Amino acid sequence: MADSAGAGSGPGGRPSRGSGSFTVHLAEELEVYFNEVAHGRPVGFVASPKWKPPTDVYETETELVVHMDIAGMSSDDFTVEFADGILTIGGERTTQHEGKPHYHSMEVQVGPFERRFRLPVPVDPESIRASYEHGFLAVRLTKLPARLSGPQSVRVQ
Repeated sequence: MADSAGAGSGPGGRPSRGSGSFTVHLAEELEVYFNEVAHGRPVGFVASPKWKPPTDVYETETELVVHMDIAGMSSDDFTVEFADGILTIGGERTTQHEGKPHYHSMEVQVGPFERRFRLPVPVDPESIRASYEHGFLAVRLTKLPARLSGPQSVRVQ
């Protein structure tokens, strides 16, 4: 007698292992199991000691700007340092609710974070300023003018 589930189907009418939808379904099931059952963590939880907020780095005619998306903090929660050509931004975002909630999904990162950037253009270290408004941190540094001396040659001795 022929299999009533149809060609290409596995037990219970599920797609066979060769099907892309089965692979996606299995991956989702394994993620839920791994995060919630094996480790007691909600889906989406990242067990990294420091996470990395999304950040844009761009330049205008006169400035280099680092623009970080980091809602739920206050201006006192950040550390911003510039040394040896590296800009370091750090801090810690805490949860916004009381007690120990039972998560069904957790996508908002909490805990300590740090981002380090080697700046792509020369800047004046004395010009660094930072502001936090509407959930975005903006760090601005004045660009140094390009050297006007042109190419340089060195005589090998």
